[in-house]
Amino acid sequence: MCILLVIAMSSIALAAEDPVLAVSPRNDVLKYLDYVFTGVFTFEMVIKMIDLGLILHPGSYFRDLWNILDFIVVTGALVAFAFTADKGKDLNTIKSLRVLRVLRPLKTIKRLPKLKAVFDCVVNSLKNVLNILIVYMLFMFIFAVIAVQLFKGKFFYCTDESKEFEKDCRGQFLVYEKEVEAQPREWKKYDFHYDNVLWALLTLFTVSTGEGWPTVLKHSVDATEENLGPSPGYRMEMSIFYVVYFVVFPFFFVNIFVALIIITFQEQGDKVMSECSLEKNERACIDFAISAKPLTRYMPQNKQTFQYKMWRFVVSSPFEYFIMAMIAINTVVLMMKFYNAPDPYDRMLHYLNILFTFLFSMECVLKLIAFGVLNYFRDAWNVFDFVTVLGSITDILFSACVCIYIYPQKHIYFESVSCLTYKEIQFHA
Repeated sequence: MCILLVIAMSSIALAAEDPVLAVSPRNDVLKYLDYVFTGVFTFEMVIKMIDLGLILHPGSYFRDLWNILDFIVVTGALVAFAFTADKGKDLNTIKSLRVLRVLRPLKTIKRLPKLKAVFDCVVNSLKNVLNILIVYMLFMFIFAVIAVQLFKGKFFYCTDESKEFEKDCRGQFLVYEKEVEAQPREWKKYDFHYDNVLWALLTLFTVSTGEGWPTVLKHSVDATEENLGPSPGYRMEMSIFYVVYFVVFPFFFVNIFVALIIITFQEQGDKVMSECSLEKNERACIDFAISAKPLTRYMPQNKQTFQYKMWRFVVSSPFEYFIMAMIAINTVVLMMKFYNAPDPYDRMLHYLNILFTFLFSMECVLKLIAFGVLNYFRDAWNVFDFVTVLGSITDILFSACVCIYIYPQKHIYFESVSCLTYKEIQFHA
């Protein structure tokens, strides 16, 4: 615990150093603290060497990779201190050994069993990762070749967006920002393109990271012909290439890497438990029996009551299938909205929304009667249904608008209406 505390303090001191002003009061204080930390680690190394021996017998100091790491870190710090103490010498190569101090936080891995298990899992999974990485690069190469065939020479553009051809990208054009300014037209290429396989691999790797890939997608969709400028939405079908690429790489291969690490964890756990007298299936059965929780389902006791009949109705298969069908149809209706739709079409969708909200509200009411208030809200899915229905009712109420009618007799009254267009409201007003 003492060594762990010193490692933590040393890591904080490393992060607190001023990288700009090497000679500063803060760095002077941290330098003396570094002397203390290095002295503690040196003392730890020496007593371990005395206790374990050096290298001749099993279990000795230098037969453990973690001890070798400690030795390299401590020795590098001592050598750097020895040469930097002589101000007449400027040995940058020797002083750069102080960079080895950044490895000090790794000393915690050996002392914490859970961290060591994670590190061992990563190391053990490297062999299989290399095989998957080869397959990953093969697929990446295939997509790069396809991308070169599709987009080579098509990622050029003129700084003046009104010009599509290089021959027209000449002279100057006006830029309207804070002031009107004349700028020269330039024929350029986008930063990421597919003119050759190497650039295609780099562009696809950038896309796979998920950072800035919509810009590359836009350039691909707008690409026209070789050595020509872009045209917005020229080939929307090119987006299919990126959809397939995302399914194969960010989704499929990333999940393979994650699954590989999980499998390695399980294998290590089985290796640790192999000394136990129980078999793997027996241990899994015992763990399941310990962690399993019984499922409870409410049922009215008196079968002659109205509540029991309602309960039989709401838990029946036809009722469940009916609700599932309504959910599916409601999902389709929600997908039918589009911009600038005709007013009758919008009204039809509005009335359908009211109908589905009424049906789901009746479902909530029937279940509240069948299960009772307390039993109904004990189920998280029932709470989710109730909140959804409540939100739908609130949306319908707030979507209604109130029109004010003023007649020459100065009589004013309000009428609550929904689905009135702006022109109709103006006409009535």
